[in-house]
Amino acid sequence: MKLDSILLRKLLSFFILVFIGACPFSIALSQFGLFLALALWVCIMLLEKKSSVPRTPLDLYFLAFVLVGINSAIFSGERGMVVIFVKRLLLIPIVYLILGSVTSKRFLAVLLGTLAGVMAILSLIGIRKYLVGVQGLEGRLELFHHYMTSGGILMMLSLIAFSFAILGTPLKWRAAALASGVLMLFPLVFTFTRSSWLGFLAGFLIIAIAHSKKALLGVGMIIVLFWLTASPSLKDRASSIFNPYHRHNVERVCMWKAGIQIIKDHPLGGVGDVDLGEWYERYKPPEAKQRAGHLHDNLIMFGVTLGVPGLVFFVVLSLKLLIMEWKILRSIPKEEWLLKSTVLGALASYVGFQINGLFEWNFGDAEIAMLLWLTVGLALSAQKMARLAVLSGAGLPSGRRP
Repeated sequence: MKLDSILLRKLLSFFILVFIGACPFSIALSQFGLFLALALWVCIMLLEKKSSVPRTPLDLYFLAFVLVGINSAIFSGERGMVVIFVKRLLLIPIVYLILGSVTSKRFLAVLLGTLAGVMAILSLIGIRKYLVGVQGLEGRLELFHHYMTSGGILMMLSLIAFSFAILGTPLKWRAAALASGVLMLFPLVFTFTRSSWLGFLAGFLIIAIAHSKKALLGVGMIIVLFWLTASPSLKDRASSIFNPYHRHNVERVCMWKAGIQIIKDHPLGGVGDVDLGEWYERYKPPEAKQRAGHLHDNLIMFGVTLGVPGLVFFVVLSLKLLIMEWKILRSIPKEEWLLKSTVLGALASYVGFQINGLFEWNFGDAEIAMLLWLTVGLALSAQKMARLAVLSGAGLPSGRRP
């Protein structure tokens, strides 16, 4: 390998670390790292005169996403959507960058360790910020982001941490992951974001089912501990999940009703991938009190902005990702604890993302979307490394090598 190529690969690894380390707290720094990493990756391919862009099971789905966007631009007549839609498309290369560049367990371990360390520090900052805040214990924590974004980030990354804390990992990994995961739970609760709480519980259920059904007791213990130690405002926030007459729930139902009517009126291409403030004012029910630029549900938002084709695309892609990551998890032997825990964390965070997305437009949140594609890339990278280990015999116990 040429000296120039070696240097560029080191720089590539560095900027991937910058991207991943900055994801939880800085959209500017994370995208700076991401786009420099992508640029370096292209430069390496040009220098080596060969393509290292990997094929994935999702290639046709990503192409379908482009076609759905073009369809919406044509039928909605909303040309201004191109800028927003292209920004969403530009996050998809994260999957290919991670799959093509994270090719060793050592680098994977460094990435995950960096992410856990950053989140532990941010969680401590968030806990202090909440406890000394001017609103006392009644405020909602915004951890360098809006509280809903903060809740989504903490939910997804805490699930990755707990996947290493529960699965059969070495003690030092388990202890570090448990510490990072527990620290993230506190600011997650402090965001008062109910959909992120539900997403965490759903993702933790996946971890428990994949590891041991006895671990389901952990879910019950978390709920009981929360209820015993939570402040009255936290208990009220949690119980409001089940109250159909709670003002926030009523407003969400109004948004969903308006969204369904918009889909009925604009089925072919939706109204375009744009801010929905004016559309909601036109369609919202009389009982609605709030203004809204989006409609707090991924399914409805895809249908409203991209039409029925967009809605169908999102449903099919969601099922594909779920089945794909579950199959990858089952295909990796327990002996490959690093790879298996990585995929379990990706799957758990994906399930949490989907539950969160039933009540939030989290796919439209760049910080959350980056984490989604990052976890997909990590799962595919872990699958690739596991296959190579089996082929080389390195991933098989003694006596089972081919």
